[in-house]
Amino acid sequence: MFDKERLLKISQLDETKTRQLNESQMNAYSAVAGSMIDNFPVLADKAKTALETKDIEGLTKLLTQIGAILQQIHADELAAQCLNEVSTMSTAQYDDIQAFIVDFLKNVSALSIDLQMAKFEAPPPKPAAEVAKTEATNTILAVDDRYFFLTAIKNMLQGTGYKATCVNSGEAALKYLETHRPALFLLDIEMPFMDGYELARRIRKSGQTAPIVFLTGNADKNSVVLALQAGAADFIVKPITKEQLLERIGRYIEPEMIDD
Repeated sequence: MFDKERLLKISQLDETKTRQLNESQMNAYSAVAGSMIDNFPVLADKAKTALETKDIEGLTKLLTQIGAILQQIHADELAAQCLNEVSTMSTAQYDDIQAFIVDFLKNVSALSIDLQMAKFEAPPPKPAAEVAKTEATNTILAVDDRYFFLTAIKNMLQGTGYKATCVNSGEAALKYLETHRPALFLLDIEMPFMDGYELARRIRKSGQTAPIVFLTGNADKNSVVLALQAGAADFIVKPITKEQLLERIGRYIEPEMIDD
C-alpha cells in the first residue's frame, strides 16, 4: 500500500485527484501504481529499442500503453504530453521524436522512483538538538567522482541560499565528516572504490543523521531497495535541471535568506 501523504508530495501527480482517493480506491490505485513500477523498466527499454531502430509504429503503441497507465495513476500532465506525441508521431521529424522520448522517459523514470519511495514511511524528522549540531541548516555535501557534475551542482546552487561542499570520492567525504556535519547529503551511486550505498552506510555508522539523497541514472526497483536499506531519504535522477534540484533539496532543508 502506498502512503497517501507521500503521494500528495509528488508534483507529477494531480493533487486533487490523489487527495480524493478513499481506502478502497487507494487499494486499486496501489495495484496500478505497483504494476507501473514493475513494468516501466521493460516498457522503457522497448521504447529505446524502437527509437534506435526507427520503429515508429512500435513506438506509437508503447507510448499509447504508457500514456494509459499514467492516466490511471493521475499523472495527467505527463499522460497528456505522451498522448499528444502519439497523435503527431506519424508526421513528426525523427530528431524531434528522439528529443521527446529521451526527456519523457527521464521524467517517467523520476516518477517511478517517487512512487517507489511512497511505498515506504517517510523518515522521521530530526530532533531539534540534532539540527543544532549541523554547522548550518542549509549546508550540503555533494559526492560524485565526476568533476564536471560536481561543478554543475555547485553552479546550480550558487546564489540560491544553499552552501555546497563538493568532493569526488567516498574517502574524501568521510574525511570531511570528521569535522563537519552537513544538513543534507547528495551522493552519486556508481563511484570507484566506495559506491554510494557503502558511503551511505558509513555515514550512518558515523552518527550523521542528515537526509541522504542519491543521484542516479538508474531507476530500477532494486536500486531503490538498496538505497533505502543504506539510509536514503530520496533520489534525484540524472540529468537534472536547476529547478528539479532545488525542488528536491527543498523537501528537506530550507535555503538561507539572501540580502538583495
